[in-house]
Amino acid sequence: MTKTFKIGEYAVGGKIRVSIPKTLTNIKIDILDYNDNTLVNQYIYYSFDRIRIERDLFEMTSSYWISQITDWITKNWKTEIYHKTPWYNV
Repeated sequence: MTKTFKIGEYAVGGKIRVSIPKTLTNIKIDILDYNDNTLVNQYIYYSFDRIRIERDLFEMTSSYWISQITDWITKNWKTEIYHKTPWYNV
């Protein structure tokens, strides 16, 4: 699943796109230019390490948006894990 945060002047580039594949193998965060969607920077994480993600995003945006992004990742990462467990679908 993918979500684009259109932040504007409070982020480098103006947009941050977060992608979590169905296989839960990684989390990809793209920092995009607001006008033409060119890639400004990219981070790829192979596990959900909230502290590392917050540290990297701190260089790109404000603490409010860091909280919004990490909360979205937390919610969707847990949802995908629960859907993949056998006891969840019983």
